[in-house]
Amino acid sequence: MGVTRRSRPAALAAAGLAAACAAVALTAAPASAATAPRAIASRPTTTEAWTARVLLPVHTRSAPRAAARKTSKLSVTAPYNGGSNVLLVLGARSTVKDGLWYRVRLTSRPNTAAGWIPAEAVQVKKTPYRVVVRLGARKVELLKKGKVVGRWAAAVGTPANPTPTGRFAISEVVKQANPGGFFGTYIITLTAHSENLSEFDGGDGRVALHGTNQPQLLGQAVSHGCVRLGNSVATRIGRTVPAGAPVDILS
Repeated sequence: MGVTRRSRPAALAAAGLAAACAAVALTAAPASAATAPRAIASRPTTTEAWTARVLLPVHTRSAPRAAARKTSKLSVTAPYNGGSNVLLVLGARSTVKDGLWYRVRLTSRPNTAAGWIPAEAVQVKKTPYRVVVRLGARKVELLKKGKVVGRWAAAVGTPANPTPTGRFAISEVVKQANPGGFFGTYIITLTAHSENLSEFDGGDGRVALHGTNQPQLLGQAVSHGCVRLGNSVATRIGRTVPAGAPVDILS
């Protein structure tokens, strides 16, 4: 059977109709909608938490958007010993308009200080570790994925200078050059500050976990607010738990 040929005008008309239909189809196809960046961290849970290392100087904001009020300025170095500035992530917010932001626990007063920082200013990592201090029992617990993997006696603050309670985070882990000194093997500074002392030992009243050269005082309320640990315990926590990990101090 032979193929029927179209006349030239009919062929041109058909081609024009096909092109028009294609143009209509392209115009009608919806453009892909913009999506908000995906957060890789959230508020701490009972089994995990997220840390945020500051990569460049950045202002914290009162809300998760660049136009919000500035509340503080973060350095890439931590305030006590100049190590990396690593903060605990308290939450995340992501929108198409404002991008991805993380809310972090700050190292400044008051002890509840927090702020929002853009995701591009920090490196976020997950940690399974958490430290719990129980003041009434004068015990410190190390948890991994929600399970207690160690529990030890600790010395805590006196009634006159109590250890503050709340949700804090490790700020820096500083190995001591003299492990036989007052602070033992490690000083592990926290975001917590004494409620009664505006400064102590030349600092801003910052609270820390640290070792001790007076292990006979463990289990007692004898400090200015810091939590003293046996040197083997301070070493284990110092080598295991990263900066930015949560520390819950309970009454």
